[in-house]
This record gives sequence, structure tokens and C-alpha cells, in this order.
Amino acid sequence: MHLIERIHSHLRKSWEFGAGRTILAAICAHSVSTSIGICQGYSAILIPQLIASPEYRISMEESSWLASLGAVTNPFGSIASGILAECMGRKMAIQMTTIPFFIGWLCIGLATNLSWVYLGRLITGIAAGMAASSYTYVSEISTPENRGILQALGPISASFGILLTYTSGYFFHWKFTALISLFFCTFTVISMSFLPESPAYLLREKDSKKVFDAYLYFRRNNAKAREEVEKHISKDNEVYTSELSWRVVFCSPETVKPFLILVTLFFLQEMSGIYTILFYTVNFFEETHIDVDDFLASIVVGVIRFFMAVVTAILINKYTRRALCITSSIGMSCTIFILFLYVKYYEIFPSKSRFCPYLPLGAIILNVFFSMLGILPIPYILVGEYFSLRARSIMSGLVICIAQCFVFIFVKIYPNLIDLFKFSGTLITFFVASFIAIFFCKFILLETKDRSLEDIEDSFRSKSKKQLYVLPHHTTWNTSDNQIFTIKLNNAVI
Repeated sequence: MHLIERIHSHLRKSWEFGAGRTILAAICAHSVSTSIGICQGYSAILIPQLIASPEYRISMEESSWLASLGAVTNPFGSIASGILAECMGRKMAIQMTTIPFFIGWLCIGLATNLSWVYLGRLITGIAAGMAASSYTYVSEISTPENRGILQALGPISASFGILLTYTSGYFFHWKFTALISLFFCTFTVISMSFLPESPAYLLREKDSKKVFDAYLYFRRNNAKAREEVEKHISKDNEVYTSELSWRVVFCSPETVKPFLILVTLFFLQEMSGIYTILFYTVNFFEETHIDVDDFLASIVVGVIRFFMAVVTAILINKYTRRALCITSSIGMSCTIFILFLYVKYYEIFPSKSRFCPYLPLGAIILNVFFSMLGILPIPYILVGEYFSLRARSIMSGLVICIAQCFVFIFVKIYPNLIDLFKFSGTLITFFVASFIAIFFCKFILLETKDRSLEDIEDSFRSKSKKQLYVLPHHTTWNTSDNQIFTIKLNNAVI
């Protein structure tokens, strides 16, 4: 009884200090990731149904295009997301994501021929590329203590979307699955309508009343809200630096360094085969000659992804991002190497009977298990943490754009890699990428756990840069009540 009272007291205090509202806001913002997960997993149930359909009977080339078209337009969505988040705000950018999703799913769900399916995949691909805005929004409304777990709600939502797609594809026609997706688009746009804009975005308007109201909504405490306003007015130096050129902002160390780290991390992520397994789940099981229902096996993979996304959300508040990524990379390397040895052996001796036929299934499931532990979700979390306020929306969109280009390339060339190097040769490329990721995460990846966004930015900024600009001693902000909100800045550095 005493334990229950303690839990109740903790939850009540958390709600009073805004954690409850912040959690609800993060769930609403990341609900768009459910639609993204449906888009990512859709080809895994679409292609086998079309191949088996007497109406379509698509070729291998057509199947590769159906899989990759869900990724080829992702970069355009990522760029659009960055521009929208910069010009119209993070909240509006998230809501705008639902428009191409709605149109695309209607095209697929009401398709009368394959051309409409191609068009729908292209349009939903644009929407799937607009993921950066939700991570940016959540990172800016969170405190350093709960930012990790709230950002992890994105991969949880995406994994739920993938699992929903696999399950729906097992029981229903691919058109019905597409129409189900319309519900999540509607939920996102309506739920976001009740939330305030990101306080960090409102800072640029130099209206302390709007910033204060936004923080008050999320923190539910006047003192904490005012403390947040004062902290960000004095520390978010970009707000005061409108005279700085775009060249200075985007060529500065605090922009270039995180950009290079994230692009490399995403390259290793895609090369490790994470999204190849996702887009070709059923085909992947067929290559390993596992004697199980391919669709049921894909559902098992979806369950593992979802379960591990939840586990990672719990672990991310206890362990560092670097530790999770290293563990994830080690696990992926081992499982892929075991699968490689098994497949290679039977490529050399195809006539021999297969011992332990479920070993490939176990290796694939464990690979998915370890990928969800760090190397898949954490790069997306870091996108919302690494960049400065001035560059955050544009650079986040650009990084996601490049990452989606990598997804398209590796998904599109997967059938060609199978033809060129066989399945075992393709697996060894996955192993090499996972192995390199171990050392990259150990020696290059910057840790962000329990650090404020301002502190993370300072870690990337060079010492000479810190002394380059000096602000006036006083900066005045107007409020909507015609009062003056003045913060003293003693030689604040940019």
C-alpha cells in the first residue's frame, strides 16, 4: 500500500510540474511517426500480395520499384519539412505532414491499376521524409532529464505502425491497410491543434509573453516557466544575432561538426541492412529458406521491433546514447556474421540437409532486437539535439534528407546485390557496416544524455568562435501587456 501511495505521489508531482502535458504533447507530435512506420513497412505486405495476385503478377524489377518508391521521395519531404519548420513553425510543419499522407493513402486504397499504386507510394514517401519536425518539436519542449525518453516515443510510434502494417497485411487486402492509415493522419492534425508552438521557435519573435505562456503550458508552474524564459533569453544567443549571415551560421563548427557526425552515422545505419530487412522482410525470410509462414515471421519481427522500442525508451534514461549504440552495433555484427556463416555454408554445400533450420530466424530476430536498442532510433533522437536553434530546423531536414537518400539507394540496389554477390555477399556488407559503427560510436559520437541543448551546442563550438561575438549588456523584449522584459547580459558570448 505504501508503494502505491509513493507511485501516486510521484505521478501527481510529475503532472503538476508539467511532465504529464509534455508527455501528451510528445505522443501527439510523434503520432505522425505511426504513419511513417506504416509507409516503411507497407512494401513488405504489398509486394507478396501483388506477386500472388492474378490481376497484377508484378516482376522483380517492378517489386524493387514499389519498395524503393516509398523512399525515393523522402529527401524532398525532408527538405520541405526543414523549410516549413523554419518559416511556419514546428507545430505547423507536423500538421502539414498529414496532407501528402492523406492523398497518398487514398491513391493506393482506391487504386484501379498499378500506376495509382506507384503514385501513392511516391506521395506517401514525401510525407515519410518529413519526420524531422516532430523530433525538433519534442526536443524543444522537453527538459534535459526527460528529453531522451520523450524522443524515444518516435521510434515506438514508428514500430507500432510497422507492426500494424504486418498484422493488417496478414489478415486484410493491401487496399484496406492503406485506408486504415487515414485514421492516424486525422488524429495527428487534430491533436496538434490543441498544443502551443515550440517555445524555442517563439523566441525569435522576441515576445516574452508568448514564450512564457508556452513554457507555462508545459511546466504548469509560474516560477519554472519564468526560469525557463530567462535561461533561454540569456543562453539562446542566436535569437540576438540576426546580423549574422547564413554563411556564418551554417559554416560554423557547431553546425558542420554535428552534420558530419550524423551523416556518417546514418550511412552506417543504412549500410548495416536495417531498412533492407524492414522493406524486404518477407523476401528476406524466403532467401534463408526458413520453413515458416513468411507473413507470420514478419509479424514476429514487428513485435520484436515494437517491444525493443519500448525497452529502449526505458533504457535511454539510464544509459548513455553512446553505450546503447555500441551495444547495438556489437549485437548486430555478431548476429549478421552468424547468419552469413550459415548461408555461406549452404551456398557451398547446397545438397546437404539443413541442421538447426530455425537458426536464421533466430539470427534475424536478434539482429532486429539489437538494431532497435540503439543504432536505429538514436540517430533520429540526436537530430533534434545536436544543432543550434538558428540552424536546427534546416539542418535537421537536410540530415534526414541525406539519410533518406541512403535508404533509397540501399533498398533499390538490394535485388542487384543479391544477383551480384549472392545473399551471403550482401550479408557481409551488413556486417562490415555494423562492425565499423562500433568504433565510430566509441570514439566520435558526442554524448547528449542529461545535457541541455545549449551545453551540447557549446561542445561543438570552437574556443575562438566563443570569443568572436559579444552582445550588448542589455537586451529588451516586449510583452503583449506593453511591459518591458529586460535581461542583463554581461558580455554574453555567441
